[in-house]
Amino acid sequence: MASNIAGELWHKRLCHMSQKEMRKLAEDNLIPEVKNVQLEKCTDCLAGKQNRTSFQARPPMRRKALLELVHTDVCQVDTKSHVGSQYFVTFIDDHNQKLWASPLKTKDQVLSVFKEFHTRLERETGRKLRAVRVYNGGEYRG
Repeated sequence: MASNIAGELWHKRLCHMSQKEMRKLAEDNLIPEVKNVQLEKCTDCLAGKQNRTSFQARPPMRRKALLELVHTDVCQVDTKSHVGSQYFVTFIDDHNQKLWASPLKTKDQVLSVFKEFHTRLERETGRKLRAVRVYNGGEYRG
């Protein structure tokens, strides 16, 4: 019994060495307390032998063309900038993940900044903005 407990302890000390290899060490008297190694099932060894299944690799669901979908959100920062801006609005194109950000002094500037962004982007790309996804959306109401 004491030999079995010592065997379990040496099994853990030797980084979960196999029973066969521990018997070789015991025969060579390199593990003096252990004579006949008989290991119980080790949960750590069993867990280490399990296979993990990976998540299904799916390509990201992106829009196929520019300006099909633009995500927008308004964020507040704790400290005002040197020009007095306490908010910023972001616009992210879903196709290429390009980000545009504009500083705002107050939240009521969001609609005018969006209108400028909308016309400038349509003029630069020659494409029409198809959809806008707004998070929370309170800034665009009223």
